[in-house]
Amino acid sequence: MDVFKIVAFAIIAVSIILVIKEQRKEIALMLSIVAGVSILLFSITKISPVMDMLNELVTNSGINSQFLLIILKVTGIAYIVEFGKNICVDAGESAIGTKLEMAGKVIILTLSIPLIGALMNILTNLI
Repeated sequence: MDVFKIVAFAIIAVSIILVIKEQRKEIALMLSIVAGVSILLFSITKISPVMDMLNELVTNSGINSQFLLIILKVTGIAYIVEFGKNICVDAGESAIGTKLEMAGKVIILTLSIPLIGALMNILTNLI
């Protein structure tokens, strides 16, 4: 199973990083980033069936496909920002991580405006 591969990779990476961290913190941080990106990229390759199913659901329901695209972008931004924030925190820069998280929330809000507008139209038509 793929989950066992990911967990084994993570445990090996953490073990190596802990050994190196005592001597060279900057190299340990770079290894941590590389390991995290590797896990993220592996995970992204597994999302194709989910995307196919969501596209089929949107097509069958008659919902505007732009809404699915917005939701997927928002989800992707949330994951990427969380990943970046965790790297900042691991590097001892939690203040930058917090600012990154805030920037991600602003970007998500900006992307969500068309969804909010469509929801408001639906609500006003119901009244």
